[in-house]
Amino acid sequence: MNKDKLELILGRKIHSDLVNIKFSSTKHEKILITGGDGSIGISLTKRLKKCDNLEILTSDIVGEHEYLDVTDFQNCFSVINKFKPTIIINLAGAKHAPLGEKEIWKTLSINTIGTKNLLDASPEDCKFILASTCKANNPEVVYGASKLVAEKICISSGGTVVRFFNVIETSGNVFEIWDQTPKNLQIKVMENCERHFITLEESLGLIIYSLMSSPGRYIINSMNKINIGDISNKLYPNREKEIVKPRTGDRLIELEKSTSESFESYLLNNSIIKLNNLHD
Repeated sequence: MNKDKLELILGRKIHSDLVNIKFSSTKHEKILITGGDGSIGISLTKRLKKCDNLEILTSDIVGEHEYLDVTDFQNCFSVINKFKPTIIINLAGAKHAPLGEKEIWKTLSINTIGTKNLLDASPEDCKFILASTCKANNPEVVYGASKLVAEKICISSGGTVVRFFNVIETSGNVFEIWDQTPKNLQIKVMENCERHFITLEESLGLIIYSLMSSPGRYIINSMNKINIGDISNKLYPNREKEIVKPRTGDRLIELEKSTSESFESYLLNNSIIKLNNLHD
């Protein structure tokens, strides 16, 4: 997706500081990336491989790399003990909100139990980064709740949470669905839904920034919510649209933060916000 289209969706300029940030360390780092076969995992691995002084192991529950089932503690312990990472980036997750309402235990097992297993198996001095979601803000559904508990486990263990908004270019996103809908058919639009959006490169930048920062919760400064009906009209002004209702698990209005949180500081030229939670 080109820059002009991305910025039309975002309703703002792309945070160039996040796109251009590079990881640096004074020591040799061994980074284990779970969920390495996902959109973010693949892109993050490519970006980190451009950096010096790094050794990377990517894994997934089912993947072509190192086999790692985050729901199995013994498996986590075996892989971690073998690789001995200095940093773990946990991208593995059950990320489909409507499906999470049906596959409740699977969602909890991967998102929550999986996070605990990785933390329990980690070396004492290993830095831990958990990728989370804005659905964890005042969660309404299983997916968000499972991630909120995972966040608490991570923060309580001295880890870092990077909380993502909707990443425009990941597989299965609404813009991909619209683009793949035959032109003779209507596109389906949940017109009253409001979402915060970020780009794939911005999400990678947030992870890399967190690797070099103190523990805490970090989000990208998305600046505004986007109405799905409005953006569908901007992208497809002459296209017929079928207005559909949210599915079970779809949130109408997404939150920038939870009601228990406040903005602690603006970082990297205001592209990142560090959150303070009164319950931590």
